[in-house]
Amino acid sequence: MAKKILIIDDENDILTFLDTLLKEHGFETKVASDGEKGWSHLKSFHPDLITLDIIMPLETGQKFYRRLIKDPETKHIPVIILSGVTRYKELFGRDHVTMPKPLAFVEKPIVPEELVALINDALLSKK
Repeated sequence: MAKKILIIDDENDILTFLDTLLKEHGFETKVASDGEKGWSHLKSFHPDLITLDIIMPLETGQKFYRRLIKDPETKHIPVIILSGVTRYKELFGRDHVTMPKPLAFVEKPIVPEELVALINDALLSKK
């Protein structure tokens, strides 16, 4: 059974790129253009991993991540932040000391082979 990845990003080009890339590598994907849509997909899709942009309309990646890690049903899901903003303190302000860090930060532009390797490593270690 294919591993499921929820892709949350407000840039259509990035959504299409990631959706195509990950499907080509055997993953099942679901895309969302902001944190609100991502949250609605989260409960029904049950992803094994989430890629998350930070700067988005409606619900930002920071807000989505905070909700995710506070929910006992979802806090175990690994998150890879995909953003031009890669420093943890910049992303989470004063919460950076107490908030669990995401699995990884990947700076845009994304190097496809590196992202796929990171995802594969993360999902293999979850077994």
